[in-house]
Amino acid sequence: MKKRVSQNSTQSPTTSIGSNNQARRSRKRASLITALVIGSPIMAGQSHAVGLQLMPSASNFGTAGAGHAAEGRGAGSAWANPATMSLLEGNQIGFGVVAAETSLEFEAEDSTLDSGGDAGVTALIPSFSYVHSMSDDLKLGFSVVVPFGNEIDYGSDWAGANTVTNASVETIQAQPVISYRVNPNLSIGGGINVNYTRAKQELSPSASLGGRPPIDIDSDISLDADDVAYGWTAGALWEFNPEHRIGVVYRSKVESDLEGEADANIDYSMGPVDGTLMDTSLDTTLNWENPGSVVFSGYHKVSDKVAFLWDVGRTFYSDFETTSIDLDGLPLSLDLERNWKDANRYAVGAHYHWSKDLILQAGFSYDESPVDTADRTADLPLDDTKRYTVGAMYQATNDLGVSLGLEYVDLGNAKIEDHGTLLSSPAGDYDNSAVAASLSFNYKL
Repeated sequence: MKKRVSQNSTQSPTTSIGSNNQARRSRKRASLITALVIGSPIMAGQSHAVGLQLMPSASNFGTAGAGHAAEGRGAGSAWANPATMSLLEGNQIGFGVVAAETSLEFEAEDSTLDSGGDAGVTALIPSFSYVHSMSDDLKLGFSVVVPFGNEIDYGSDWAGANTVTNASVETIQAQPVISYRVNPNLSIGGGINVNYTRAKQELSPSASLGGRPPIDIDSDISLDADDVAYGWTAGALWEFNPEHRIGVVYRSKVESDLEGEADANIDYSMGPVDGTLMDTSLDTTLNWENPGSVVFSGYHKVSDKVAFLWDVGRTFYSDFETTSIDLDGLPLSLDLERNWKDANRYAVGAHYHWSKDLILQAGFSYDESPVDTADRTADLPLDDTKRYTVGAMYQATNDLGVSLGLEYVDLGNAKIEDHGTLLSSPAGDYDNSAVAASLSFNYKL
């Protein structure tokens, strides 16, 4: 049951300009836009719902994630593909962190507009994993990772403040899993995904209404909503021999019903009269989906020194067909069409065994954009994404392994269009990129 939140609405004083009927009609026009403004955090935020797909810190960060469903190295296998836990010996525990900095620079087509500067942020993304060997064939695992996330901060004065000033979304996923070696060649695994998702967004819509007298609306809007929901993961691993294997992992979509609050302070002016149209906190519910995905991976050791790894995957962003929004206390229900599309991911990587204890890594991945220019918005200006990585894995002791990865991400030159509505961003182009560093530890207990 949703908790009721008090609602305060301050009525405007009667203007001395024009008749009382004119004032009432003006206030009616203002109240019509109020419902639109209250709903706008979610309307504007429809594209940042999924956030960026993130690669948790693990030993394969240095190969841009290539081979992650087939490699089976360290406790991180519990998340990457449960079936690959069959390759591990004993009990293992892993910790990692990714430090990332994004750069999102927008340039409006109209040079007189404030483009908002660099809207990128700095983030730390931790991860944890554990594998317990019940026997040589039966393994249990558990992991906590952040598979989706995004944050963007333009500030309050930029030209697209009607759409977004600040927005963030984060999914924290806990995943208990099990794997079983069916025979010397085939292993299978699976488990349950427990997703905690939180979305926040701030914006400052403004509008001018016609009439006599005209009405100007200025507002500050914020949304904060979260939920816990469940899905599942299944994987398989086929070993041709110890040097060559392929794996597949499927993650289901996770449907959430986010609940939270939409806060709005809406001020107006009618000629010489200023006032507060509404100062409100409303319970908000909306459906939310983290998309399903499937990945095929390969690991091939072609010599004593060199191994090649690869990924081919698809994320089913088209699961985002419609977002339905309910605002408690207002006769308003919104159904938003997203127009996202499924997108493929391709990755290749290599290991070079420098010595018995040191492996050097390199990788490249390419992710297709899930959104076309006509549907792209300022809260997540995604384009095709290219990741370039290098890394190293060092076996410090018989039990302790340390991995370091460095990544440069070309987030593309996304173009955005002005659709001429209240919630449109200004037209323009982005120059987006990111850098990241990963440090992880794996210990055999």
